[in-house]
Amino acid sequence: MKIASKISLLLLTVITTFSCGELDELTEFDITQDFDTTINVDITDDSEGQPQSWSQSSTINLADNEQVQANLDLVQDVNINSLTFKIINFVGVENTMATEVSLSFGETVISLEDLDLQDNTTIYSLGTSSELNTIANDLKDTSEITATINGTVTSTPVKFDVVITLDVTTTFDII
Repeated sequence: MKIASKISLLLLTVITTFSCGELDELTEFDITQDFDTTINVDITDDSEGQPQSWSQSSTINLADNEQVQANLDLVQDVNINSLTFKIINFVGVENTMATEVSLSFGETVISLEDLDLQDNTTIYSLGTSSELNTIANDLKDTSEITATINGTVTSTPVKFDVVITLDVTTTFDII
C-alpha cells in the first residue's frame, strides 16, 4: 500500500509539473508586426559644394497597434526580428553621398556605411543581436522609442526620406 501511494504521489507531481508548463504556454500569445517610420531630411540651404551635417528623429510606438495598446500591462517579452531601412524620394545634387551616418534608438547607436542617396532600391539590414536585444528591452520597458538618424551630406540642397522598419514580436502573458 505504501508503494502505491508513493508512486501515485510521484505521478501526481510529474503531471502537475508538466501541466503547469503547458498551461503557461496556453496563457501566452504573440503579436508580430512591422513598425515603420519615415524620417524626412530636407536641407534647403545651398552649401556651395561644402558638406553639411543633419539630424532628424521620429518615434516608434508599439502601442500604435490596438491589440498591443490594450494589453500593455501584460507584456512579457519583446523581440526584434529585423531592423531595416531604405532611402527613398531623393531630390538633389547628382552623386550626393551621406557620410558619417549613424542611426540611434535611445542610447543604442548603430554606425552605418556611406550611403549613395540616389540608390532607392537597396534595403539595409542593421544591428547585431546585442543591439537589437537592447532596443527590444527598451521597448519592453516603455513601448516607444525615438529613432534618430544623423550624418553629413556631401552637397546641398538635398531632400530624401529614410524609411525605418522594425519587425517586432511582442509576447503577452494573460496570467
